[in-house]
Amino acid sequence: MKYSVKLIIKYTVEKGEVFFEESILMLEAESFDDAYLKAEQWVIDNDVCASYRNLYGKTVQKEIVSYADCFSVYDDDDVTEVYSSFQKPRPDLPEKTLVAAQTESCGKEGLLPLRRYPG
Repeated sequence: MKYSVKLIIKYTVEKGEVFFEESILMLEAESFDDAYLKAEQWVIDNDVCASYRNLYGKTVQKEIVSYADCFSVYDDDDVTEVYSSFQKPRPDLPEKTLVAAQTESCGKEGLLPLRRYPG
């Protein structure tokens, strides 16, 4: 059966700039537990948390903050749903703020500190 596992990866650029990436892996597994184990092994095998030097010569550290969720993939003839999640409203957070936090992402310029140094 196919599952997707959502990872939250934290990038810390030397001198304190911080970014978070949501990465969703789709994999074959026998159960939710097996899917998490395979995702964890994939992170190790692919050196996902390896630090690197960016275009500006600064070190970028990476760490897995969370294996945040696991989803059983729904597949039919025309459409494959690879991930879905639900959030409950929080009384201390206006709806616009919650939606913005989940949908805003960095543009091309904002991601320049994460670009690898060529070579």
